[in-house]
Amino acid sequence: MKYALMITGLLAALALAAPKLVVLGYVLLVIPGLVLTVAPTVFVYLAATAGIRRLLPNPSSVASTVTAFCIAIALGWIVMQPFRKAAIASHDASRLPDVIPQQPISLDGHVRLEIPDRRDDPQCDYLCLAALDSPDVQSVSLMTAGKNGNGGQPQSDAYALMSAQEDPAAGIFPFEPGQIVREFPPLAQRIASRKFIEAVQSVEANWAMRLTEDERLRRVEPVPADDADWIIRIDNQSSGRTSRLRRLTITDAAGTVHYRQTYRTQAVPARTFYVGFDVHFGAGTISGASFHVGRQQLAEGELSLQPEKALLSAITFPVPRCDPEDLTRLREQVEQALNDPNATAVRLDLARCFLRLFYFNTKPQDHELIARIVADDRVKNLDEPLRNVFSKTATPVAVRDAFAQRIVMEHTSADLRHRLAECLASLPPGTFSEPDESHLKIWETPEIYQDAAPFLERVADLDPQRAVPMLLAALATAIELPTWQARRSLVEGIRAALVRMGPQASMAAAQIQELFLSRPSPIMQTSKDADQWRFALARMGLELDELPMFPTQSSETANRIRSKVAMMLQRYEQDLAAKDIR
Repeated sequence: MKYALMITGLLAALALAAPKLVVLGYVLLVIPGLVLTVAPTVFVYLAATAGIRRLLPNPSSVASTVTAFCIAIALGWIVMQPFRKAAIASHDASRLPDVIPQQPISLDGHVRLEIPDRRDDPQCDYLCLAALDSPDVQSVSLMTAGKNGNGGQPQSDAYALMSAQEDPAAGIFPFEPGQIVREFPPLAQRIASRKFIEAVQSVEANWAMRLTEDERLRRVEPVPADDADWIIRIDNQSSGRTSRLRRLTITDAAGTVHYRQTYRTQAVPARTFYVGFDVHFGAGTISGASFHVGRQQLAEGELSLQPEKALLSAITFPVPRCDPEDLTRLREQVEQALNDPNATAVRLDLARCFLRLFYFNTKPQDHELIARIVADDRVKNLDEPLRNVFSKTATPVAVRDAFAQRIVMEHTSADLRHRLAECLASLPPGTFSEPDESHLKIWETPEIYQDAAPFLERVADLDPQRAVPMLLAALATAIELPTWQARRSLVEGIRAALVRMGPQASMAAAQIQELFLSRPSPIMQTSKDADQWRFALARMGLELDELPMFPTQSSETANRIRSKVAMMLQRYEQDLAAKDIR
């Protein structure tokens, strides 16, 4: 018994002091993890057995040991009962019965949709539209936790569908209304998986045309809960493994519950004492682990309950038709608006709606119209519509000139300029060997290329006698900027261009070395930056022995850096060769 207590005590202390070792034990050989998991429980019961055995008449006999162990188990059960009964009573006291009507609910008047656990600002999404599109609904007020989460003040916003005759000015576009295709079970079951994207696009195209023809979606004053005709509340709370609540509740102005469905779990103390073990996950990986007093999960309701889907099934609303012809109609109307020099802002809004449809799924036949939209100075505020059209590394050459023209427009935001510049920088080598006016304007205008710094990399497509002076002029601009944060993007774009040019940029090597060795250096901030510049200089033609080193670096450090740069050169050449093969 003494040795068992010592061994389990040591293992228990190790496990409790470093719970991640238990996780490591499971990852490596499983058995060590199991041993460390049960060690605290085994130690508690062995210690209790040893203490009880001393109180028995014949403490050294086997019978006394067995009796003491049975008493320890019984005590483990007895000590848990008061806590367990109190937790179960609390759980039962907060239970609310489900209320499921035989027919879907017809909403009317002012509807309030409360989603207190959603940690973003209120937006008119597919749920809001489903309620708002009901014939007798006047407005939908949304309430969420806001971007600050539960620690901030709840955020409210409200929306209404209005006739365009009252106010023909442009309204707002709802947030991803096509998601109803995925969330409304009858639609999801009706549409084949390969048609999902087309169905989502069709719904959004239909809304785009509706909201630029006879209707407008506008913000209105939120209606307080006391004045709402209907209150819809979606709860979706979680406290790790101790509790979980998913609930949909629909009540009328009088407070009568017309619909309620709940799935709830609650951890209560286990019937018998033991030490439990939990692994905590965060950001897709293990973030921690901990021990706790053993517990049991109580559950009520349907595990499959998803309040958002349940809401769509609980109310009546016009189900979208998902007609692919709406996509064709939208495309035609966009082309007509672009062809019309007198097109109104409302008609031009169709172009912005058209760009929202793609979700990185464009086809070659779409590229020409996308380019026309982007290049049209009348179509403004493309930051959000362009976000999901092309990825940075899969931008087609067909939009090359349009993206450059959008960058030089005065109303283009700094963020959009930067993102479009990243897309242009990823195009195939030589794409900008014959630049047009907009390309040159970006490269030669500091106010523009400070926002579109990644595009400086493509100066490398030009003749060296033309490219190097451009890059040095941009470098001079960067050096004048007061902070590294302001200079960084410019410096990285210039460095990428010099790497691309290789020996053709050798005339700039002396100036780069001088800036490299100046203190403080305006072209780098960290040792990683220094290695990247050494790699650039090596690409520009400097021998490894000629690469600049700092006076404080030993010969061993310098040799290690040269070996690292040599490996970077080798990988770069291999990547170039692989691209040539493809």
